[in-house]
Amino acid sequence: MKRYVINRLLYSLLILFFVSILIFVLARLMPGDPIRGAAMFNMDLADKEIINDLRIQFGLDRPVYIQYVTWLEDFAKGNWGISLGSGEQVLNMFLRRLPITLELFAGAVFWTFIIGFPLGIIAALKRNSWLDASLTTTSIIGVSIPVFWEAIVLIYLFSVILHLFPPSGFVPFSESPRENLLSVAMPTFIMGTHGAGLLARYVRSSLLEVLGEDYIRTARAKGLRERMVILGHAAKPAMIPVITIVGLSWGYVVGGSFIVEYMFAIPGLGRMGVNAVFARDFPVIQATLIIVALNILLANLAVDLLYGYLDPRVRVN
Repeated sequence: MKRYVINRLLYSLLILFFVSILIFVLARLMPGDPIRGAAMFNMDLADKEIINDLRIQFGLDRPVYIQYVTWLEDFAKGNWGISLGSGEQVLNMFLRRLPITLELFAGAVFWTFIIGFPLGIIAALKRNSWLDASLTTTSIIGVSIPVFWEAIVLIYLFSVILHLFPPSGFVPFSESPRENLLSVAMPTFIMGTHGAGLLARYVRSSLLEVLGEDYIRTARAKGLRERMVILGHAAKPAMIPVITIVGLSWGYVVGGSFIVEYMFAIPGLGRMGVNAVFARDFPVIQATLIIVALNILLANLAVDLLYGYLDPRVRVN
């Protein structure tokens, strides 16, 4: 198990290294000049002399490979650079918005599990019934529906017509717990919908496969209650394939946060990243994408380690 963990860690670091190169290169392939793009959001940067000085200050006049090495060394030391638009330290911008995005992630995970697991389990236990067909259709809709379209529909229904939730904005929990929950209810639900539908589909198929095994029939023949058969004998083996889907769902949650935060005007990391793209703010774009990549890599690493713990056959000897 120790060797398996070390190999997975090294593999994740190697992927992160190549991802950092890809992010750095793609950021510089974007059309336009980053300093002039930042000047659109900060008129103090509009002077040509200031623009030239800033290009030298941020090292944009040096070869790309030198810029990459310098950026990677500084990033590893905690110096994430300065925003070209606001002049603020990128790390400070990240730390200020991190709690908001983490709250959204927590809410999205809550909706994913609270919806996905019950739907999948009920659909498996009621196989080929009208309830199974209804729940399966619901899960397919959850996987297929675009995030932006779902956001528009829910805003129109629950904000414009029913006036149950605010259409946009964010209220910190410290200011008003009630208003905070109302402001994040729709965004977190939308972020968790795709993962819930995907989770429900795999929970159903995995549980059906396990329920057809010989040891499940033996447990039932012994007179065990159905609840004990499901929880004591079928649950753990059925969850092994589902663990992988949980890791994939996390990637959808992270990606969906960019659209959701922007549409609901939530000042989190996703909205910061979108604004940075519009302004061609290289330091912010690079930091945001690296954190996203690291987040997804850590989630998949946790899934791999848990998978290796539950199923020794996948470990490296």
